[in-house]
Amino acid sequence: MQGATGLQIAFLILAVEFFSTLVSRFASQSMGWTRQAFELGGLVTSLAVAAALLLGVPSLRRFTTESLSKAIPRRYSTELIFVALAKAAIPVALLGAYVAWELFAGSPERIAHEVRFDDSVDAWSRTLSPMGLFKLLVVSWFVGPIVEELVFRGLLYRAWERQWGWATSMVLTSACFGLAHPTHMPSAFLGSVVYVCVLRRTGTLRAPILVHMLFNALVSWPVLGHLVFRAPSGDFSTATSWVVPFGCLAFVSVALPAYVWMSRRDNSAIRAGMAPQ
Repeated sequence: MQGATGLQIAFLILAVEFFSTLVSRFASQSMGWTRQAFELGGLVTSLAVAAALLLGVPSLRRFTTESLSKAIPRRYSTELIFVALAKAAIPVALLGAYVAWELFAGSPERIAHEVRFDDSVDAWSRTLSPMGLFKLLVVSWFVGPIVEELVFRGLLYRAWERQWGWATSMVLTSACFGLAHPTHMPSAFLGSVVYVCVLRRTGTLRAPILVHMLFNALVSWPVLGHLVFRAPSGDFSTATSWVVPFGCLAFVSVALPAYVWMSRRDNSAIRAGMAPQ
């Protein structure tokens, strides 16, 4: 990985994702896995391959050690908690954007047809199953944020930043992060923008890892997921039923550009330690 370019890293990411999909699809067909097991298998495979590369390749192992060694400055503690809480508004804001579009286009009947909310009984059952708890506690709350931040914000963002500057790199990295999360691409794209801003403001990868962990915990079904993603009361075709999504949309429309502007100055003090040499 010495001197790896952003395109090379992006190609490696896509190759890992493609390999993981093939492996999990083969396993699901040959072993009769459920859809939940298929999705978890693909996720675990991709994270395992990425972790093996980060720990197995000497230059990447040094990069991982150096990236995780820098502590988060104490003055950012309150900001990071607030950012994690505010980031939970992004998926709700995207719902508000979709609903606003359909109402403006005069197609309110499409909302009830297109928007799907989890059934509470089924969601609790899936979450509290052994497979659900493993995905929640190990993959989503712990391993996933660490590996993804090392790969996307540590490797990919920094490589493209050296080539084309931070703004272009932020957009390209976020696009790749969205592609890696096909079930919620727009939310993942905007989430990546937040993580890049956190990295630039704090100068350490520990910060976006922490925000990523907190966000995943907050929007999980046992915590706030059953509140954030529940169906609104009232008629889906009336604007008054969507006050919370519209409020989140207004908040994110102002807060996210403002945070990007606040992050225009990179505070990284050990830039050389953020990419493998």
